[in-house]
Formats: sequence, structure tokens, C-alpha cells
Amino acid sequence: MLRLVPYIVFNELSKKPATAGEIALNTHISRERCQLILTQLVMAGLLDYQFGCYTHLQ
Repeated sequence: MLRLVPYIVFNELSKKPATAGEIALNTHISRERCQLILTQLVMAGLLDYQFGCYTHLQ
């Protein structure tokens, strides 16, 4: 299950741009853990972060 958490967080963003808090609420994980996963996804070049919101890269 733990390996699927980044996948779940990544898929949650397919709907619309969202903040780390919104994604954490929707995925039922802590805000801190969600923030870490999102940061890693941004560093990997899979997500973009602007104005406090995360989005998929086009």
C-alpha cells in the first residue's frame, strides 16, 4: 500500500489544480507526507507548482 501513495497523490491532481492540503484531505494522508510526495514529484519533473497550487505539466 505504501508504494501506491505517490501514485494516488499524482492521480488526484488529474482533476484540477489543488493545494497540498486539499490533496491530503482527498487522499486521507497527512498534509506533511502529502507535501513531501508533491515536492518529490515536482523535482522529478512530473508536476508544476505555481501560486500555492500543484498541476500536471502539459
